[in-house]
Amino acid sequence: MDERADPLMMTVHLLADSGCSLFLQQTLDQLLEWICPDVHLFLVSERVTPVKYYEKYHRKSDGFPGMSILLFLHEDFGEERIFQVHDLFQHPPWQYCNTQHASRKLYPCVPANQDFYGLNDHMPVWGVKQVHYGTEILRVTLYCSFDNYEDAVRLYEIILQKEATMQKSNFCIFGVYTTKSLSVQLCLKQLPLGVSVSLKESSVLQFKVQEIGQLVPLLPNPCIPISSTRWQTQDYEGNKILLQ
Repeated sequence: MDERADPLMMTVHLLADSGCSLFLQQTLDQLLEWICPDVHLFLVSERVTPVKYYEKYHRKSDGFPGMSILLFLHEDFGEERIFQVHDLFQHPPWQYCNTQHASRKLYPCVPANQDFYGLNDHMPVWGVKQVHYGTEILRVTLYCSFDNYEDAVRLYEIILQKEATMQKSNFCIFGVYTTKSLSVQLCLKQLPLGVSVSLKESSVLQFKVQEIGQLVPLLPNPCIPISSTRWQTQDYEGNKILLQ
């Protein structure tokens, strides 16, 4: 059964430096045409103001990346697709991201032999995995510090107006778009105690909501109108959220 009532219930906005937005949008479109060419989940635009020096160089950089995008590609659809995606990650503007520079005790949430790539330090890290059964998956994961995880789950349940379709002690998954061959998911993952989150300042999640007036009093942080149709707030980690 297809659940296509609103395929853009969630979109990921990426804020590029001046003059770079078109190139980065084309880069993402080239990558995703192998997986979901009809789902415009990622929108690149130019930031209004450049990243401040303090944000660029002095924010905590030794934490675990706060957002990742994982592509679970099915071997039955052809290994050539998977090789081509891997090959794209080897060329600019993609850069290899070393998320395993610390002990595995600190980063057990990184699967063994999982490589990540990024477009810049302020955007999500990307990876690809081969799967042997089920639908293909595009999974957007928010990493939560140990103490914030349970509150984050409740917050995104309120925003999405649904419970997680899969939930374990340290991660949960929300289905935001599903067809017979593809599932787009939002995942929340709890980091081990003592591991901090390194925010991706140029990444913003946008959600379509029904009743903004009823939602605002339930949010943990101020919700500020930025246009006639959009409001901005943030979650417990400081991730920016747009409500439309």
